Amino acid sequence: MGHPATRYLLFVIIVTLMPSISTQAAEEEFDSARWKLQVNAWISAPTGYFNGRHGEGYFDLQRDFGFGNYATSSGRLDWRFKRKHHLLFTVTPVNSSRSTTLSRTINWQDDTFDVGIRTNASVKSLLFTPGYQYDFFRFRQGSLGFLVNVNLAYTSATLKASAGVSSSGSTVSASTSASGSLFAPLPAIGPTFRWYLVPNSSRLYLDGTLSGMSFFGYGNFGSGNGVLGFPLGRHWDAHAGYLLGSRLKITGSSDNIAIRLTQKGPIFGIEYHWDLR
Repeated sequence: MGHPATRYLLFVIIVTLMPSISTQAAEEEFDSARWKLQVNAWISAPTGYFNGRHGEGYFDLQRDFGFGNYATSSGRLDWRFKRKHHLLFTVTPVNSSRSTTLSRTINWQDDTFDVGIRTNASVKSLLFTPGYQYDFFRFRQGSLGFLVNVNLAYTSATLKASAGVSSSGSTVSASTSASGSLFAPLPAIGPTFRWYLVPNSSRLYLDGTLSGMSFFGYGNFGSGNGVLGFPLGRHWDAHAGYLLGSRLKITGSSDNIAIRLTQKGPIFGIEYHWDLR
């Protein structure tokens, strides 16, 4: 074995066999798809508040308007361009509104909404999230990785009170409306995994992700999910679980509103996966 010709022959054999060994290892993995496309239905329950510019005035989604659950959607594309490398893109749009008779006077964005006046609160949130994932470990029964993404978050809120008479008898001569919005690119990092629960079977798996980051005095951001999945066919999976779409806190300034907003709730969806080799 110490002869140079023997060592050279062994080297040639190893180099020749490496592609087939790698391919065989990949074929043995239950999660071997190159592309995954998820479409989800999401029952979101928003909580939090919006402060006005200069930190003056606020309204609370639960206390002032009683925001409840509502249905929305989300989507995710996963391209595994190398065995351990992924490019990800997620989009999460959230639009909700609620009308109520105010139980207190709200001063927000230099406008006043009097107690007893019927007022509508509308909240819109759009989250685009491109990212990269690296799998530290990939084996037959699952994978464990780490992701880095940038959450491009646009959030806006509008209060609108129609002209009329309040419950206290005061008259609003004209409709009142105030709005504020904020766009922020928010990087986040965290772990991700998929684990097939039944030994030597791909029938049932647990998939989870958690990411976030603190921006010190500016605020913080977090998101995550945990779902239980099972195959419906060769290329189709179904899953159900819980999604923390976003937990966002941004400190306002003289030019921007301040936000503390959490969007979370149960999620149900399907996944289509395929190979383009």
